[in-house]
Amino acid sequence: MIVHLSKQILINMATILKHWREAATLIIAAKSKNIANRYSYEILMLKRSGKSKFMPSWSVFPGGVAEDADFSPEWVGLFSSLDNDIWPKTFAHFANVGQGPPMFSRQRDEHYSKIPSEVAFRICAIRETFEECGILLTRSSNDNKKKTLTEATNIAKNYGKIGNITISDFEIWREKVDKDATQFIKMCQEFNMVPDIWSLTEWSNWLTPVNMVNKDRRASGTDKGSKRRYDTAFFLCLLDTVPDAMHDDKETVHLQWFPPDELIKSHLESKVKLAPPQIYEICRFLNFKDMEELNEFCLTRINKRVTRNFPVPAICDDGMFILYPGQ
Repeated sequence: MIVHLSKQILINMATILKHWREAATLIIAAKSKNIANRYSYEILMLKRSGKSKFMPSWSVFPGGVAEDADFSPEWVGLFSSLDNDIWPKTFAHFANVGQGPPMFSRQRDEHYSKIPSEVAFRICAIRETFEECGILLTRSSNDNKKKTLTEATNIAKNYGKIGNITISDFEIWREKVDKDATQFIKMCQEFNMVPDIWSLTEWSNWLTPVNMVNKDRRASGTDKGSKRRYDTAFFLCLLDTVPDAMHDDKETVHLQWFPPDELIKSHLESKVKLAPPQIYEICRFLNFKDMEELNEFCLTRINKRVTRNFPVPAICDDGMFILYPGQ
């Protein structure tokens, strides 16, 4: 099912969002060195801690809740300092590409409206990925070869290789950013770099269902349903090789790369627990065996927007099933 919101509902979205928190997640697909795989790339999955209040022990893509710092007007100065006209072109692209889901188009306080929401949620996804697995998707501010959103490839190279960041500095800043989201822009300013928002493709948008609960607990009155609901932007980043990465040992306790077919197989064999959005999105990747095919598909989507997906759980006598978009 795809939810189409009326104009009146869109106007009142700020009120509706008291029940949902805005978030961003990043699907990272990297070229695989294992020629035995049926797919030429692998997808990064993080296993959440069993102590987590939300989706404990489930495998997810890196990501998290958007912070005010992701919408900070300070980002305008940082992006505007680039040595070419890429920032004005990027701003113009998002202004002209058309209205996306409500989380991108809703009205915000003027202070947090200096940069497009499309940029802010990309910053969020990059920041959270850095915190959770140590992959830093940035570019030097002096990089005159910075690609635009409409170039012939979206496959990122030389990501996170900022020459003046030592391993020690890297881990210190990762800890700082994890504790305080405002530290991410300070890190970028310190090392003269910007988040590589151009490597992220808008992939999907999912809204957490209201009643995603265990039917037995619900019947007994011991579970009233999770109050944690998210309006989440999913982005895709393609990398030319599998990068070094490490889970944070806090929110996440394990990290693994899977070809999409092996990931679904592991889920069906109960070796990996996947939530409905992850299952749906990973199944989409089954249509693309080669990274180049996936890249071509992303390029056809540059001037198109995603629609909001809202899975509907149905409680039955012998279990629960979920209606996905299109069913």
